[in-house]
Amino acid sequence: MKKVNVGIIGLGTIGSGVYKILNQRKSKIKKEYHIEIDIKKCCDISEASRKRLKIPKKNFTKDYNDITSSNEIDIVIELIGGTNVAYAISKEALKNKKNLVTANKALLAHKGRELRKLSTANDVSIGYEASVGGGIPIINSIKDSILVNNITSFWGILNGTCNYILTLMSEGIDFSKSLTMAQKEGFAEADPTLDINGKDTAHKVTVLCQTCFNLNLNVNQIYTQGIEDISSYDIEVAKNLGYEIKLLGISRIINKELDARVHPTLISKESPLANVENEFNAILVNSNNLGPFMGYGYGAGMLPTASAIVADIVRVSSSANNQSNLQPEPKLSLKKFENVKSKFYLRIMIKDIPGNLGKVTSILGKYKINIDKVIQNNISNKLKVIPVIILTKSLELKVLNKALSTMTKSKLIQRGSLIIPVEDFA
Repeated sequence: MKKVNVGIIGLGTIGSGVYKILNQRKSKIKKEYHIEIDIKKCCDISEASRKRLKIPKKNFTKDYNDITSSNEIDIVIELIGGTNVAYAISKEALKNKKNLVTANKALLAHKGRELRKLSTANDVSIGYEASVGGGIPIINSIKDSILVNNITSFWGILNGTCNYILTLMSEGIDFSKSLTMAQKEGFAEADPTLDINGKDTAHKVTVLCQTCFNLNLNVNQIYTQGIEDISSYDIEVAKNLGYEIKLLGISRIINKELDARVHPTLISKESPLANVENEFNAILVNSNNLGPFMGYGYGAGMLPTASAIVADIVRVSSSANNQSNLQPEPKLSLKKFENVKSKFYLRIMIKDIPGNLGKVTSILGKYKINIDKVIQNNISNKLKVIPVIILTKSLELKVLNKALSTMTKSKLIQRGSLIIPVEDFA
C-alpha cells in the first residue's frame, strides 16, 4: 500500500471542496488504487476556514512554508490563486522535490515554462487538470492523445460566466441585466472584469498551447476581445442567419504559423459548440489520426473543480515518474489577428440619410470586399442612426479595417462598429 501525504494551501471554495472530497473518498481511493492519501497539513490565512471544515489544530497552519518545506509532505496543492505568492509556493514545492497540483491558470500562463523546468530538474510532476475547463478531464485527455496524435487545433468555450451571460442575452435580456443575474446566481464574480474582457479565456488558451503544442506564449501575445460590445440585437440577427455567438478561445497551426486568439465568434448552429449553454464549458480538439473530439461539462464550481484536483492527486500518486520532460519548442511564427482570413459579421451605425448605404457598399467594393448579406434596421432613433449588418465573404481583417476607416473619415458611420469573425470548424 502506497502512502501519500498532501498539504493543501488555500481553503476557499475549491480548497474546501478538495478537503471534503479527499475525506469522503479516502477509503474508495485506497481500495481501488492501493493509495492511502492523508491530508497532513492545511494552510489558510483565516482561522475561520479551519473551524468551518473542523480541521484539527495540529493539521492547520497560516504559514505555507510549513507545507512546502515539510519532509513529511509528498504533494503540495496550491489553491490560493493569483501569481506572485502562488509562484513562490509552487517554486518552493518543486525545489523541495514535491509534486505540485494546481488549478491556477494565470500562474501557468505567466510562469508555466519556469515551473516545468523546475519539475523536470527535480524529477517531480505538475498536475493542472483543473486549470482549464473546471471538471472536464481535457488536459489529461490531450496528454494521452499526443502519444499517438498530432494535435493541430482547438476551439473552446472556456469561460462559464461569459457563456451564461450570452445565453441570457439570446433570450432578449440586455448585457447589463444579464451580468447582474449571473452575479446573483454565483456564476460571475463581484468584479467580473477578467471574465467578460476575455483575459480569463486567454490564460486558458495559453495553458492549452503549452499542452497541445509545447508552446510557451506570453498571454499578451494572444489577441483578446471580450463580450462587452455584444448586444441582444447582434445575437438575434446572428440566430436569423443560422449562427450562435460564443466567446471562443482558438488556436491552430497552419503552415508553420500559430493562430491564437480570443474573441466573440459566429458559429454555425450545426456546430457542437453552438449548443453549449449557460455555465457549461466545452473544448473541441482536432488531431490528425483521431479527428475531432470534444470535452463538455461544468467549467467551474466547487465540486467539479475539486474533483479534477483530486483526480490529479491520484494520478500523480499512481506514477513513479510522470513529469513531462521539456521538449524543444517548435519554430512557429505568431499570426497577427489582422492577417487572419475569415468571413466577418460587421455591424455599423450608419447615418439615416438616403444614399448612405449605397456609399458604404461602394467603399466595400473599392476594397474588393464581397458581401454575402446586408440587413438594415429601418427604425430610426433620436440619434438619427440605424444599425446595418453586413456579412462578408472571406477576407483578411486588415482589409475590412481599412474600409471601416474610410467610412469613418467620410462621416458615413458613427462610433460603435462591431466586427465578429465567422468560424468554420475544420
